[in-house]
Amino acid sequence: MASNDSAVEKISEDELQTLQSVEATPSGDPALRFIQHCQNWFEDWLTANKNPLEKSEISPNQIVMFVFSEAPDIERPRLSGLEMQWCRFFSGAHDQQTQGLILGNENFRAAYTVRPSISSLQNAFALAVDHLSANDVFVIAQLSQKRMMYHLPGADIEDWCANPVVYDSRLSEEPLSAKRIEDDVLEFHKTSLLYAKNPIAKFVWVGKEDPYKLQPNPEQRIQSYLIIYLGASYKHLRGIVDEELVGKGGRCDVRVMWPSQPGTPFQPYTTTMLELKVLVEGAGPTYHRQWITSGIKQANDYRRSDTEAVYTCVFDGRKDRTDEMKDLDKLADDQNVRLRRYAMEAPVDAKTKSATMTGIGKGKKVDAKTSKKGRKKAAKKAATNK
Repeated sequence: MASNDSAVEKISEDELQTLQSVEATPSGDPALRFIQHCQNWFEDWLTANKNPLEKSEISPNQIVMFVFSEAPDIERPRLSGLEMQWCRFFSGAHDQQTQGLILGNENFRAAYTVRPSISSLQNAFALAVDHLSANDVFVIAQLSQKRMMYHLPGADIEDWCANPVVYDSRLSEEPLSAKRIEDDVLEFHKTSLLYAKNPIAKFVWVGKEDPYKLQPNPEQRIQSYLIIYLGASYKHLRGIVDEELVGKGGRCDVRVMWPSQPGTPFQPYTTTMLELKVLVEGAGPTYHRQWITSGIKQANDYRRSDTEAVYTCVFDGRKDRTDEMKDLDKLADDQNVRLRRYAMEAPVDAKTKSATMTGIGKGKKVDAKTSKKGRKKAAKKAATNK
């Protein structure tokens, strides 16, 4: 909010100049921070090489592959099959001819080019299949196509090569607002978590061997991927997506901050806060209700003087979502918190899925015997047994 005090105006201008140079610090565990650094490097390389890209001067076979290692020097023997050379890689150079395979830690402070070139995406995939494990984290960028793919820990590499996770810059010029952020979170849910086959969902669930069990710290996992996803959309708008470090209500899961449009009520920046909650199978209705209620309170506590909206985002991993606890909507409305629900399909096998289906979003349970198809099958079976 503007003030007539010239000293206050000067401070606000200084703060604005400082904020214009701020970039979000990657969040999550080291492997996910590595992916975020690769994302930032990729965007910076595209910016630095805009002219040669427009002139088609970048070869389609100019491939860069980053492989994560917390300590490249120590892990060098394990990854020796990839090595043809050992040269220091400086991530800030953004040379037009950048290519090859780079082994690096989470922030590229320790990074080495171990192969001078990779001839094609086919070759890059072959290197991953032949020399890396499912727990390795790596990124492959086809620079001429402005295409970047990343492999998540725990995903089968053969499956990943058949359906790689693609990083999408999503450079829409639509101004940032709480409504746009809400729409983008919904799109993230649809493409990343709604179905068990979604690449990111495979990293959140344990798998078909224990279909309704989530990996440890599911909220932190979803948070990290959501920060990557939103950051890909907003960086060109000077939007900052991060985990708030300090706030009156504690540590907000996701904060989005962007330069305010002229005439808008919040100046010089506007923020939107997201609190993430995951409902896990087996915790029980009392716990689930308390968990959502705590999320509503936390979201309200995160509100700042420059906050347009606060959200409690509930990702629902329960087997039976019949009770959506709609009465909590009033609790959220009374505190001006936007409560949003996102169902997550568990990785159950086809047989289990056909026997008992839990509706996506509506939480409606459908018994196969009472469905039209199920009734016909049951009638046919009964006639056979007579």
